[in-house]
Amino acid sequence: MRFISVLLLTLGIAFAGEYDFTIEVPAGKFQCYFQTVDNTKYKTLEIDYQVVDGGDLNINFMLMLGANVLAQEAMKTDGSHKVELKESGDYQVCFDNSFSYQTRKVVFFEMFLFDEKGQLDELDIARLGAQPDGGFVKKMEELGISIESFHASAQRIKNELNKVEYHQSLMRAHEARDRAIMGANLDRVTLWSIIHTVVLIGVALIQVWMIRSLFESNSKMGKMLRN
Repeated sequence: MRFISVLLLTLGIAFAGEYDFTIEVPAGKFQCYFQTVDNTKYKTLEIDYQVVDGGDLNINFMLMLGANVLAQEAMKTDGSHKVELKESGDYQVCFDNSFSYQTRKVVFFEMFLFDEKGQLDELDIARLGAQPDGGFVKKMEELGISIESFHASAQRIKNELNKVEYHQSLMRAHEARDRAIMGANLDRVTLWSIIHTVVLIGVALIQVWMIRSLFESNSKMGKMLRN
């Protein structure tokens, strides 16, 4: 039986256009996360995801708007999708682990909402300084710095910091996945080492018993071996 679990993320209109989450998709479950998008404000949606723990580190992915599937992948460890926002609505980011009967999956994913200029719709520094104090403007001009160039520099710095944050998130996700792989490998090696050790000890005991039976006249096994 396929169990469907739908989780709603209430992400109202905010200054930030970037969201990141680490979720757990139980075995046999199909989970969707909703993001309400206004296409008059946002023009592009980008989704990056990565399975960081659980089983073979694979999952099925779908990006949907209502009944329309905008992007889909099957049995992937990671992926990245960028779609144009042609209409407003509740966009669904879905992860399907229904093919797994025992193993849950831990997924890290990020959503980016870009405006028509291809920029994250974050706190607009220029808008905050649209009506700066006259004394401040005069001091800036005395230093040979215009308000426009100051805004442009601040915006550039903000964009670079966004890139740094994005790459740091990816590095954390890669690190978590590597730790999960090493842990799974350690468990597998330990299990097979225990099995091999038990088999070796069992074989050694059987060999000792059979050799001893050769020297016992009343042993049925000894008689079978001698004949």
